[in-house]
Amino acid sequence: MRIIKNTKAHRVLILNAKGGCGKTTIATNLACQFATENQITALVDYDPQASSTCWLEARPAHMPSIHSISAYQHKGQMTRTWQLNVPQGTTRVVVDTPARLDTITASKLIKEADTILIPVLASAIDIRAATQFLESLMKDSEFRRLDRRIAVLGNRVRKNTKAYAKLQKFLEDLNIPFLTSLRDTQNYVRAAEEGLGVQELSHKSAQKDSIQWHSLVRWIDGEQDLAIQHSVS
Repeated sequence: MRIIKNTKAHRVLILNAKGGCGKTTIATNLACQFATENQITALVDYDPQASSTCWLEARPAHMPSIHSISAYQHKGQMTRTWQLNVPQGTTRVVVDTPARLDTITASKLIKEADTILIPVLASAIDIRAATQFLESLMKDSEFRRLDRRIAVLGNRVRKNTKAYAKLQKFLEDLNIPFLTSLRDTQNYVRAAEEGLGVQELSHKSAQKDSIQWHSLVRWIDGEQDLAIQHSVS
């Protein structure tokens, strides 16, 4: 077991204005990685589609526990602050967000975050949308003042394709760290159906994916230097 030196929960915000880029996949698998490393983990779902919440409802009871907060709901019987509170002792909070998140909520979540991860698909449409989103974010004076850690994840990537080459070029042009390219594999589909993370699958084909999540968490926790991993298979 790793020793947690800081009792304040580290909040990771998964953010991209475009839908369908894999924010929920990133959020659920990151929460799993934290939980399997004995972190006390909460998953906060701001998306009205409730994909992260439904995933947690399907999660087997014997797997490492992840606390669920359905932030997309406004429960009249309690205050909003009370509803969004994480359990005492929580060390990691992962926040899943919808596409086109309203400006007020986005600003609040960015202020609360310690780390911001931006998933990007390797397609011309997604790269163009991500460019516009990141440019607007980096131009925001309040965001620059906050000086949050921010990085890009290439999601559902296939090597040796034109789309992958465009993604590489896009990421090289950014003055933002590029953490890794997550493989385009059915392992994520299988894991999601069972309420699991890809690192919790038993078959050998998931081992490559599990290693990527371990490395990602090491970077989030500040335990290793950024290792840019452009290669996927």
